[in-house]
Order: sequence, then structure tokens, then C-alpha cells
Amino acid sequence: MIVWVIAGLLGLATGLRIGWALVNKQSLVSTAMILALGSLGLVAALNWQPLTLLIDTALRWPNISMGLTQIALIGCAAGSAVMITTVSSGRKPATIRKIAMVQYGVAAVIAAVSLVAFFSAGQQPEMSPDEYLRQNLNAGGNSLPWLLPLLYVLLALSVVSWAGMRHSNRSRRGRALFVFTVGIVLIVAAAGFFFVRVVGDTGPVGVRAAATLLGCAMLVVAAGSLLPSIEDWFGARRELRVIQPLLTELGRRHPDIGIGVRPRGPLAFRVAERMSLISDALFLEATAADRKRKLRVDATGAGSDVDDAGEEVETPDVPPSEQARAIARWIYTGRQDATLVEKADFPGPGWLRQPESHSDREWILEIAEQYRALVRAENGSGSAAGNTQPQPASL
Repeated sequence: MIVWVIAGLLGLATGLRIGWALVNKQSLVSTAMILALGSLGLVAALNWQPLTLLIDTALRWPNISMGLTQIALIGCAAGSAVMITTVSSGRKPATIRKIAMVQYGVAAVIAAVSLVAFFSAGQQPEMSPDEYLRQNLNAGGNSLPWLLPLLYVLLALSVVSWAGMRHSNRSRRGRALFVFTVGIVLIVAAAGFFFVRVVGDTGPVGVRAAATLLGCAMLVVAAGSLLPSIEDWFGARRELRVIQPLLTELGRRHPDIGIGVRPRGPLAFRVAERMSLISDALFLEATAADRKRKLRVDATGAGSDVDDAGEEVETPDVPPSEQARAIARWIYTGRQDATLVEKADFPGPGWLRQPESHSDREWILEIAEQYRALVRAENGSGSAAGNTQPQPASL
């Protein structure tokens, strides 16, 4: 049961990677991650005794599943190595691709040699994976077929562990890389225990303990691979709640924005699409408000904060939260059913432009959070009991 939980998590992580590769442009990193996770999931599945017996019987070679396990371990090491070297490399794409092909070529040669050594050792009586490892991973057993693949796994995943720790950080992807790297370190430790038994009579731990460590490593690797998707889903749900009040109000004012059937896809894509609708509507609102302000300026003869050359007004020298609050209050007090007596004037086009510390996405979120805070404050005071606004169908 535990084996299938591990295999299922790794299969889920592989499926998400395949789906991401289908939606986006295929890359060396996505291909390498699919290979690494899929191979590790295959290692877990091949060590489930009923499936092991089925494969051995179907292929008519006792313990052939253990030979396939060696190939899967090599594939996991190769995919992980290509992934981490591609991410951390600053070379040209053509050079990176050539390096990846060389890495895959070396792994293919090692896999072929390991498979030849496995078949050259001859057939043994059918046995469980634990029993097979216990009898063969020692100096007196048939340990030669395991020497080369374990050595390659140790070297390749040691490089992955070093590079992964070096590039881990506090960002969302950096945290996932850290968890993934911790799992790789555990795989290196388990492979090291197996390697010690291959070259010596005994090891620091038994075969069962090393296999248990390998299972824990697979769980950690699966968790690290799924972590970005989990965080993206929860983050996207939160962002949808934040932007919904502002989106509803701007959608009422500009029902033609984003008209048509909304394409379905990953939740993060739907959030980005709704943010683009908010950005377009804010631009239309600001353009109309600025035109009215200029007409009033021309009628009264007062000075304007936009010169005759039409140069843009600089972003105001205030904290981003205060700047976003001014934009949010301007939208909020401009509602048809606004209960506030005093309506806020348009602060100017310079106030709508995001500060240097914010990206477009972060700026839309900041304005939406300030708008949501105004909605909550009015609802909390009991003055907005009848201000429920239906969401437009086009949004």
C-alpha cells in the first residue's frame, strides 16, 4: 500500500509536468523533470511484489524487474542532472542543449552496460525484491551488475544535491527546489548504503533500512515536485477572492471588456486573465476621468499637472499602499450606489502607474486589496447591507 502511495504521488507529479509541457512550450527542464519523476515512480512500482512477479513471468526472466529498476534509477539520475544543470547554467541555449545530449548519452551507455551485465550474470531463482537485494548486494553475491549504476547515481545526484542547495531560496520555486533537493540527498544516502554493501561484506545499515530510506526519499521528492502546484492553486484562489470585488464593479461599468466565452484552463491563467480585464477597465476609467479633468482645467483656466508637451506625470512620492488606496477610493466612491457623500476625485494618471517596487500583477493586487478593505469596512459598519452587486456574465 505504501509503495502505491509513493508511486501515485510521483505519477501525479509526472502528470502535472506533462500537462504543463502540453500547455506551454516544451523545454529541456520540463522534459528532464518528466524523465526524473517518471523514472522514480517506476522504481517504486517495480518494487511492489505482485507487479514484480507479473513482469518477471511475462518477460520470462526471473528478477528482470530488478534489472529494470537499475535502468529507472539511471533515468532518474540523468533527468535530475539535466534539469539542475540547465536551470543553473548561464550558457547559450544551443550549448545547453548539447550538454544535455551528452549527459543523456552517457546515461544511455551506462544503462546499456548495466543491462548487459545483468543478463550476463545469468538467471537466479525467483525471489522478492528485498531478498534479491539481500543476496546480491554483498561481496560474496552477484553484485557486479549493481556497481556501475550505483556509482553513476551517486555521482550524478551528488551534483544535483550541491546545485540544488546552492540555488534554493525563499521564493515559491526556491522552496520547492529545496524540498526536492532534500529528497535527492536522501536518495544519495540510500544509494551510498547500497554501494557500501556492494564493495564490502557489510554496511552501516541493512538492506531493509536502506530501502525504507529510499521510500522516504521518494515521498520527499514527490512533495517537492507537487509543492509549486499546490502553492499556485491556493495562491490563485486567494487572489481570485481579492480581485473579485474590484472586478465586479469595473465589469458593471465596462460590460464590453473581455466579452465572449472565457477560456478554461489552469487557475493561475484564469487569475491572470481577470487581472488583464481589471487593467483594461482601469485604463478606460482613468482616460475618461483625465479627459473630464482637463476640460474643467481649460474652463477655469487653472494650472494643469500635465504640461503642454504631453509628458507623463511622475509617480507620486508616497508609499505604494497609500497610492493604491487613493486609486481604490476613487473607484469605490464612484459607484452608482455609493453611500459616501463625498466622492473622491481622480488623483491623476501618475497615481495609476505602478511603483518601481511592484510588477503589473502586484500592482493590480495591491489596488484590489485596498478596494476589498473599503468594501469590508463599509459592510462591517452596517451601511452597505444593500450593496450586493451581481457579477456580470461576461466576466
